[in-house]
Amino acid sequence: MIDLVKTDLYNKWDVCSIFEFYPRQATFFVFNKEYALRRLYIPLAWELLFVVSTIIMPKQSFHLFFIFYLGLLIYYYYFHKQFSFRKFSRNLKRIKRFWIPVIITFFGLLIASQIKNRLILPNFYAVKDGTISIITRNDIIPTIFYAMMMIIMKPVAEELFFRKAIISFGSRKKVFLLSVASLILCAVSRAHGLLGIAEWMLMGIPVTIAYVVTRNIYISVMAHVAFEFYDNIYSIVYAIGRILNR
Repeated sequence: MIDLVKTDLYNKWDVCSIFEFYPRQATFFVFNKEYALRRLYIPLAWELLFVVSTIIMPKQSFHLFFIFYLGLLIYYYYFHKQFSFRKFSRNLKRIKRFWIPVIITFFGLLIASQIKNRLILPNFYAVKDGTISIITRNDIIPTIFYAMMMIIMKPVAEELFFRKAIISFGSRKKVFLLSVASLILCAVSRAHGLLGIAEWMLMGIPVTIAYVVTRNIYISVMAHVAFEFYDNIYSIVYAIGRILNR
């Protein structure tokens, strides 16, 4: 009830009117808005440090990505409780409200990937996209950690930060601007060049739409995990098999 009241109040009246007619709800709304903004300071500084580090130490990209995603997961799961395994398990039982949006989002990611690989890259092959290469040692342990990072840590951390933490709901203009900001911030973490940033923004559109439409972070998380599994599992299994048979 409070969530509905605070949203409607914010959309229809100014802050002074809210405090005049609904002081308790207004205090709750302003406090939570300020708290949400403060909660972004550390992750944004963390991403800035990460981006600078990948420029300075590109050969350490694997370790930098691992630490970056681990830091986000600890921050949003341990300190701010933004992910609940209980809620996630409840969502898994919902076919229409969970799995159908997950499947649609997964295919949206597939389409975005095909556009990137079949249309953008062939037509701009002479342009360096600036995508950060993740370099790992050709050994079994680093490969396993790479698999864990790409299939689990990366999608969960990116959804909690770039979608749930950054995108807040209110007017359509606000949602649109925050969605664009989230796409840019996510893309900057994966590429330094303008073409690469555009490519990764394209890849982020399906999960962003899924979160904005459903307001359910578990849908975008599940779709993202499923896509990363599909996109990485073949190369990971091949790498492990090659390492074991050398």
